[in-house]
Amino acid sequence: MKRAFGLLGLLALLSLACNACGTADLPPAPTTISTSPALTDSPVVGLLTVDAAPSGETIRPLLGVDGGPLPANWQSDNPALTEQYHEIGVTMVRTHDLGGPLDMAVMYPDQNADPQDPASYDFETSDRLFAAILDGGFEPYLRLGDSWTVRGQEQRAPTNPDHWVQAAVEVVRHYDEMSRQAGVPLRYVEIWNEPNFKQFWDASPREFYDLFAQTAAALKTEFPHLLVGGPGLASSGGSLTPQGEQYTQRFLDYLQQHDTPLDFLSWHVYSSDAAIYLQLAAFYRQQLDDHGYTQAESHITEWNTAMQGEDETDAVRNTARGAALMSAAWIALQEGGVDVSTFYRGNESEQGNMGLFYTNGRAKPMAGAFSLWARMAAHPQRLNVSHGDDGLWVLAGQDDGGEVALLIVNPTETPTSWQAEFAHRDLVQGATLYQVSDAAEGVQTFSLETPAAEIGAYTVQLLIAAAPPGP
Repeated sequence: MKRAFGLLGLLALLSLACNACGTADLPPAPTTISTSPALTDSPVVGLLTVDAAPSGETIRPLLGVDGGPLPANWQSDNPALTEQYHEIGVTMVRTHDLGGPLDMAVMYPDQNADPQDPASYDFETSDRLFAAILDGGFEPYLRLGDSWTVRGQEQRAPTNPDHWVQAAVEVVRHYDEMSRQAGVPLRYVEIWNEPNFKQFWDASPREFYDLFAQTAAALKTEFPHLLVGGPGLASSGGSLTPQGEQYTQRFLDYLQQHDTPLDFLSWHVYSSDAAIYLQLAAFYRQQLDDHGYTQAESHITEWNTAMQGEDETDAVRNTARGAALMSAAWIALQEGGVDVSTFYRGNESEQGNMGLFYTNGRAKPMAGAFSLWARMAAHPQRLNVSHGDDGLWVLAGQDDGGEVALLIVNPTETPTSWQAEFAHRDLVQGATLYQVSDAAEGVQTFSLETPAAEIGAYTVQLLIAAAPPGP
């Protein structure tokens, strides 16, 4: 059987013909590509068997980012990324770590000032960055709190909590109105960022729980149409550590005891292991359900590969290795039932290596992978798929017209191969394969006579099989 499949796969590989990418949401592909290594050079996986009918689950458009579309250093001459965001399919932008704008410490700089007096606020730079989000047609995800570094502020917890809560209401009023006028309505308001990390909160946990509960109640009273949640728990806030598990439980205990409204719980993780994303998604979902918040959504509002030494991190995040690791994680988020995602980050930060794009606007392999996620999400009717290789992460779906998409990720250093079998189709006559790897810059595009191919180490592929012809 392996020999037969190897011959079939080899024939498929020999039939690969590179085409220029002809769609607006994918970067242009090179016009010539060297032939991949022979399939027989790699171990053979076997079949990827796609079930006949939709599973009833939906592939969610987890296509948000932190930051942008203006550059992270918004005062620099670096290019805006509006066009690049459109090309790869970004739909949402979270307003965190923007270098001052949209931080509460900038918009409401004096917490002793009257929160009912418009003169107490400074929206000038914040409006500029928020308008860039709206003008680009991206949904804003409004974070109430402060960035990693805050201009002119040493203490991170509010010095006047009552005034801060009232000011939060006025800030949301300002941007809710601005969003509606732009025709891109605000939907989500996230209270705070990583309160279980001293960089963002330097008072007691109980004081944060109280601030969150007061702010959530005030916002839901004033803006019942908005979904309010938070608090963007740091990686250590979940089941990865006993302390993190305890923090999450005590936070939700407090909200439950005080009848605090909670439309979503947001959390963060920096890990290169897709299994960790599954573990945390399950943990937070279970905690919400156990505390009576069964209708609350689960949001991951920061995520990227593991933090390592600078050189090692660059070697991951700026290459196809990071693209493959995070594509596996994206599939894990789909399997874990996560409702909203904002990848950290879209534009390149001052610290470097975390963005989908370099500061000059050039796409990293991670951006190419993101474009494949967007194309995958355009096939939202999830299909069950089984395969025989524990190293591969695979997601299958179809659109209303019956076109099938198969996202295939190899987040390991071992090349392998696959063959797809579609149980609801007698024969797939031709398919298109998109690929992100270190073999070439950008997204490669191939035509396949049969749905079978080699997948190299740290490689992301998307197979598109057209709907069968009608009778």
